[in-house]
Amino acid sequence: MKVHMKWWLAAVAGFAAVGIGATTANAATTSSKYLSGNVGYVRTKKAMYVGIYKKTNGKYKQVKVKKNTLLNVEANMSSDDGHGGVKTTALLTYGVVNYKRAKTLKYKDMATIPLSKANFKRVSLKAPIRTQIFLAGKGYTANSTNTKAEPTAGFYLTLDNYLQYYSKAAMAKDYYLFGSRWAGTTQVYKPTRSVKVSKVTVKGNTTKIDYNKALKGLPNKKLSRNHYRLTITNKKTTGSLGINPIDDTFDSIASWTNYTVNGNAYHYGEVEYGN
Repeated sequence: MKVHMKWWLAAVAGFAAVGIGATTANAATTSSKYLSGNVGYVRTKKAMYVGIYKKTNGKYKQVKVKKNTLLNVEANMSSDDGHGGVKTTALLTYGVVNYKRAKTLKYKDMATIPLSKANFKRVSLKAPIRTQIFLAGKGYTANSTNTKAEPTAGFYLTLDNYLQYYSKAAMAKDYYLFGSRWAGTTQVYKPTRSVKVSKVTVKGNTTKIDYNKALKGLPNKKLSRNHYRLTITNKKTTGSLGINPIDDTFDSIASWTNYTVNGNAYHYGEVEYGN
């Protein structure tokens, strides 16, 4: 589903990720010069321009990203390399970063950056829960008329180490944020509150997030002065909820995985709409 969501995000934001060479991969082998397959995140092997722009003094200026910068492959495109093989190009972003930073950024709207092995290396997140939206409670519930899911407060961890918390009222304002598994790069939502994270550790199904100031709305555990922690554990159990059609035109189903956050029930899932 993550791949599907990334392409959907690209589409709604006007990202032209699919080009005339998009089907070429079925007929030829990707050139050994390029990364292939489902590439989620990469790091740069040198300083370079990748189609990222930052607003300074009211004007956007293209950023030259540094060597070893983490980038998110929002979408990629395959096309003929002119030698009987396939080359891949990508639309690259910083991914889901903190709100203050994200609102100053804009990105190229085409997958034109060569995803070459000379410039990028494929990486996996050391903390896979980053950008996952965790919602309070044991699972989605329906509203009083059983026509849509009832919003709850939630939070997520950004790629640049911020916990961003959204109240129930904030979630109710945007059903994309509330009904999605992952926060999106192109969806810049102002958090109700946020805090900088000092350390993230992962062991098995558990992620521990340390920070120096309690974040109202979260079940903070105080370890010492200016030291708080969230311990997030995947319970590896799931649930689902069917929601009735509206005007006999469409219905929806919510599905989720159960987590605990400092012993409190949370869930991570999505609401999918049918017709």
